[in-house]
Amino acid sequence: MAFNHTISKPWKWKKNGEYVGPFIDVMNQVADRSGFRVALKPLPWKRALMAMDAGLVDGSFGGYKTPEREAFAVFLDMPIGWSILSIYVRAGEEFPFGKVEDLYGKEIGIVRGYTTSPEFDAAVHQKKIHIEETSNYVGLIRMLNAHRIEGIVGATSTIQAHLIDMGWADKFGRLPNPITEPKPIYICISKNSKIPHREKIIARMNQAMMDMAKEAAFEKIAQKYDYDKCVVFGCIPKTR
Repeated sequence: MAFNHTISKPWKWKKNGEYVGPFIDVMNQVADRSGFRVALKPLPWKRALMAMDAGLVDGSFGGYKTPEREAFAVFLDMPIGWSILSIYVRAGEEFPFGKVEDLYGKEIGIVRGYTTSPEFDAAVHQKKIHIEETSNYVGLIRMLNAHRIEGIVGATSTIQAHLIDMGWADKFGRLPNPITEPKPIYICISKNSKIPHREKIIARMNQAMMDMAKEAAFEKIAQKYDYDKCVVFGCIPKTR
Protein backbone atom coordinates (compact mmCIF):
# COMPACT_ATOMS: atom_id res chain seq x y z
CA MET A 1 0.00 0.00 0.00
CA ALA A 2 1.46 3.32 -1.08
CA PHE A 3 1.34 6.53 0.92
CA ASN A 4 2.74 10.01 0.55
CA HIS A 5 6.37 10.07 1.63
CA THR A 6 6.16 13.60 3.05
CA ILE A 7 6.43 14.15 6.79
CA SER A 8 2.92 15.20 7.81
CA LYS A 9 2.38 15.47 11.53
CA PRO A 10 0.06 14.68 13.25
CA TRP A 11 -0.66 11.92 10.72
CA LYS A 12 2.73 10.35 9.98
CA TRP A 13 6.40 11.10 10.42
CA LYS A 14 9.76 9.36 10.73
CA LYS A 15 11.31 8.01 13.91
CA ASN A 16 14.67 6.23 13.79
CA GLY A 17 14.34 6.03 10.02
CA GLU A 18 10.91 4.38 10.08
CA TYR A 19 7.51 5.91 9.39
CA VAL A 20 5.27 6.05 12.45
CA GLY A 21 2.07 7.81 13.40
CA PRO A 22 -1.70 7.39 13.58
CA PHE A 23 -2.30 6.87 9.84
CA ILE A 24 0.35 4.12 9.75
CA ASP A 25 -1.30 2.42 12.73
CA VAL A 26 -4.75 2.65 11.16
CA MET A 27 -3.58 1.03 7.92
CA ASN A 28 -1.82 -1.77 9.80
CA GLN A 29 -4.82 -2.40 12.02
CA VAL A 30 -7.25 -2.49 9.08
CA ALA A 31 -4.98 -5.05 7.39
CA ASP A 32 -4.71 -7.16 10.56
CA ARG A 33 -8.46 -7.16 11.10
CA SER A 34 -9.03 -7.99 7.42
CA GLY A 35 -6.74 -11.01 7.58
CA PHE A 36 -3.86 -9.99 5.33
CA ARG A 37 -0.31 -8.72 5.66
CA VAL A 38 0.50 -5.33 4.24
CA ALA A 39 3.76 -3.80 3.00
CA LEU A 40 3.78 -0.01 3.23
CA LYS A 41 5.51 1.87 0.41
CA PRO A 42 6.32 5.58 0.79
CA LEU A 43 6.30 7.42 -2.54
CA PRO A 44 5.96 10.96 -3.86
CA TRP A 45 2.20 11.41 -4.12
CA LYS A 46 2.03 11.87 -7.89
CA ARG A 47 4.09 8.70 -8.33
CA ALA A 48 1.84 6.83 -5.89
CA LEU A 49 -1.22 7.76 -7.95
CA MET A 50 0.47 6.70 -11.19
CA ALA A 51 1.53 3.41 -9.58
CA MET A 52 -2.06 2.73 -8.54
CA ASP A 53 -3.34 3.53 -12.01
CA ALA A 54 -0.80 1.10 -13.49
CA GLY A 55 -1.46 -1.61 -10.90
CA LEU A 56 2.11 -1.40 -9.60
CA VAL A 57 0.80 -1.03 -6.04
CA ASP A 58 -2.37 -2.54 -4.62
CA GLY A 59 -3.69 0.66 -3.11
CA SER A 60 -2.94 3.72 -1.04
CA PHE A 61 -4.05 5.57 2.06
CA GLY A 62 -4.16 9.20 3.12
CA GLY A 63 -5.66 10.73 -0.03
CA TYR A 64 -8.85 12.45 -1.08
CA LYS A 65 -11.54 10.94 -3.28
CA THR A 66 -11.79 12.63 -6.67
CA PRO A 67 -13.55 11.63 -9.91
CA GLU A 68 -10.15 11.20 -11.58
CA ARG A 69 -8.96 8.80 -8.89
CA GLU A 70 -12.24 6.88 -8.83
CA ALA A 71 -11.50 5.93 -12.43
CA PHE A 72 -8.70 3.62 -11.24
CA ALA A 73 -9.40 3.04 -7.54
CA VAL A 74 -12.15 1.77 -5.23
CA PHE A 75 -12.46 3.85 -2.06
CA LEU A 76 -13.53 2.34 1.24
CA ASP A 77 -16.94 3.43 2.46
CA MET A 78 -15.72 5.16 5.61
CA PRO A 79 -12.94 7.78 5.62
CA ILE A 80 -10.02 7.39 7.98
CA GLY A 81 -10.19 11.08 8.79
CA TRP A 82 -11.15 14.59 7.78
CA SER A 83 -8.89 17.40 6.64
CA ILE A 84 -9.57 21.13 6.77
CA LEU A 85 -7.62 23.12 4.18
CA SER A 86 -6.60 26.59 5.28
CA ILE A 87 -4.46 29.46 4.04
CA TYR A 88 -1.40 30.51 6.04
CA VAL A 89 0.37 33.83 5.52
CA ARG A 90 3.13 35.79 7.21
CA ALA A 91 2.02 37.39 10.48
CA GLY A 92 0.90 40.95 9.88
CA GLU A 93 0.16 40.32 6.19
CA GLU A 94 -3.30 38.82 6.60
CA PHE A 95 -5.93 39.76 4.03
CA PRO A 96 -9.69 39.24 3.79
CA PHE A 97 -10.56 35.81 2.41
CA GLY A 98 -14.03 34.44 1.82
CA LYS A 99 -13.88 33.07 -1.71
CA VAL A 100 -11.32 31.88 -4.24
CA GLU A 101 -11.51 35.20 -6.10
CA ASP A 102 -9.77 36.80 -3.10
CA LEU A 103 -6.63 34.87 -4.11
CA TYR A 104 -6.53 36.19 -7.67
CA GLY A 105 -3.14 37.63 -8.57
CA LYS A 106 -1.39 36.06 -5.58
CA GLU A 107 1.54 33.62 -5.40
CA ILE A 108 0.33 30.58 -3.46
CA GLY A 109 2.31 27.49 -2.45
CA ILE A 110 0.92 23.95 -2.44
CA VAL A 111 2.40 20.48 -2.01
CA ARG A 112 3.00 18.88 -5.41
CA GLY A 113 0.23 16.44 -6.36
CA TYR A 114 -2.26 17.64 -3.74
CA THR A 115 -5.77 18.73 -4.65
CA THR A 116 -7.60 21.70 -3.15
CA SER A 117 -10.98 22.56 -4.63
CA PRO A 118 -12.46 22.64 -8.15
CA GLU A 119 -12.75 26.44 -7.91
CA PHE A 120 -9.11 26.85 -6.88
CA ASP A 121 -7.88 24.42 -9.54
CA ALA A 122 -9.91 26.22 -12.22
CA ALA A 123 -8.43 29.57 -11.19
CA VAL A 124 -4.93 28.10 -11.39
CA HIS A 125 -5.67 26.66 -14.84
CA GLN A 126 -6.92 30.07 -15.96
CA LYS A 127 -3.73 31.63 -14.53
CA LYS A 128 -5.71 33.83 -12.17
CA ILE A 129 -3.75 32.33 -9.27
CA HIS A 130 -0.07 31.50 -9.65
CA ILE A 131 1.12 28.48 -7.71
CA GLU A 132 4.53 27.31 -6.59
CA GLU A 133 4.83 23.59 -5.85
CA THR A 134 7.26 21.68 -3.69
CA SER A 135 7.37 18.16 -2.32
CA ASN A 136 6.62 18.91 1.34
CA TYR A 137 5.16 21.39 3.81
CA VAL A 138 8.51 22.30 5.36
CA GLY A 139 9.70 23.50 1.96
CA LEU A 140 6.55 25.60 1.55
CA ILE A 141 6.95 27.16 4.99
CA ARG A 142 10.55 28.09 4.20
CA MET A 143 9.45 29.62 0.88
CA LEU A 144 6.81 31.68 2.68
CA ASN A 145 9.35 32.81 5.25
CA ALA A 146 11.72 33.86 2.44
CA HIS A 147 8.95 35.97 0.82
CA ARG A 148 8.99 33.79 -2.31
CA ILE A 149 5.24 33.21 -2.02
CA GLU A 150 2.36 35.09 -0.38
CA GLY A 151 0.55 32.17 1.20
CA ILE A 152 0.31 28.41 1.68
CA VAL A 153 -2.76 26.26 1.10
CA GLY A 154 -2.79 22.97 2.97
CA ALA A 155 -4.03 20.80 5.81
CA THR A 156 -4.48 22.96 8.90
CA SER A 157 -3.36 20.38 11.47
CA THR A 158 -0.24 19.45 9.48
CA ILE A 159 0.92 23.01 8.82
CA GLN A 160 0.36 23.97 12.45
CA ALA A 161 2.31 20.93 13.70
CA HIS A 162 5.25 21.81 11.43
CA LEU A 163 5.24 25.45 12.54
CA ILE A 164 5.41 24.36 16.17
CA ASP A 165 8.24 21.91 15.46
CA MET A 166 10.17 24.62 13.57
CA GLY A 167 9.63 27.18 16.33
CA TRP A 168 7.89 29.50 13.88
CA ALA A 169 4.31 29.40 15.14
CA ASP A 170 4.37 33.14 15.91
CA LYS A 171 5.75 34.09 12.48
CA PHE A 172 2.69 33.00 10.50
CA GLY A 173 -1.05 33.25 10.79
CA ARG A 174 -4.02 31.29 9.48
CA LEU A 175 -6.76 33.17 7.66
CA PRO A 176 -10.08 32.67 9.50
CA ASN A 177 -12.05 31.03 6.70
CA PRO A 178 -10.99 27.59 5.37
CA ILE A 179 -10.59 27.22 1.61
CA THR A 180 -12.97 24.23 1.51
CA GLU A 181 -15.42 22.40 3.69
CA PRO A 182 -13.79 19.53 5.66
CA LYS A 183 -12.57 16.91 3.17
CA PRO A 184 -12.61 13.16 3.92
CA ILE A 185 -9.38 11.16 3.66
CA TYR A 186 -9.54 7.54 2.50
CA ILE A 187 -7.94 4.16 2.03
CA CYS A 188 -8.41 2.93 -1.52
CA ILE A 189 -7.62 -0.17 -3.59
CA SER A 190 -6.42 -0.05 -7.19
CA LYS A 191 -8.85 -1.44 -9.75
CA ASN A 192 -5.77 -2.76 -11.56
CA SER A 193 -4.40 -4.58 -8.51
CA LYS A 194 -3.52 -8.23 -9.05
CA ILE A 195 -4.48 -9.29 -5.52
CA PRO A 196 -6.86 -12.28 -5.58
CA HIS A 197 -10.45 -11.90 -4.35
CA ARG A 198 -10.17 -8.12 -4.39
CA GLU A 199 -13.89 -7.55 -3.78
CA LYS A 200 -13.89 -9.80 -0.70
CA ILE A 201 -10.83 -8.04 0.69
CA ILE A 202 -12.47 -4.64 0.20
CA ALA A 203 -15.58 -5.90 1.99
CA ARG A 204 -13.46 -7.12 4.92
CA MET A 205 -11.64 -3.79 5.05
CA ASN A 206 -14.95 -1.92 5.14
CA GLN A 207 -16.09 -4.12 8.02
CA ALA A 208 -12.79 -3.56 9.83
CA MET A 209 -13.21 0.21 9.60
CA MET A 210 -16.75 0.03 11.00
CA ASP A 211 -15.62 -2.21 13.85
CA MET A 212 -12.75 0.15 14.67
CA ALA A 213 -15.16 3.08 14.85
CA LYS A 214 -17.50 1.18 17.19
CA GLU A 215 -14.61 0.14 19.43
CA ALA A 216 -13.14 3.67 19.66
CA ALA A 217 -9.95 2.40 18.02
CA PHE A 218 -9.29 5.78 16.40
CA GLU A 219 -9.40 7.53 19.77
CA LYS A 220 -6.98 4.96 21.23
CA ILE A 221 -4.56 5.34 18.32
CA ALA A 222 -4.56 9.14 18.66
CA GLN A 223 -4.03 8.90 22.42
CA LYS A 224 -1.02 6.61 21.86
CA TYR A 225 0.72 9.64 20.31
CA ASP A 226 -0.66 12.11 22.89
CA TYR A 227 -3.10 13.65 20.43
CA ASP A 228 -6.82 14.26 20.66
CA LYS A 229 -8.85 12.27 18.13
CA CYS A 230 -10.24 15.41 16.49
CA VAL A 231 -6.74 16.84 15.97
CA VAL A 232 -5.58 13.73 14.10
CA PHE A 233 -8.63 12.29 12.40
CA GLY A 234 -10.93 15.29 12.45
CA CYS A 235 -14.47 15.21 13.68
CA ILE A 236 -17.19 14.44 11.17
CA PRO A 237 -18.87 17.76 10.42
CA LYS A 238 -22.45 18.08 11.58
CA THR A 239 -25.09 18.55 8.93
CA ARG A 240 -27.08 21.74 9.19
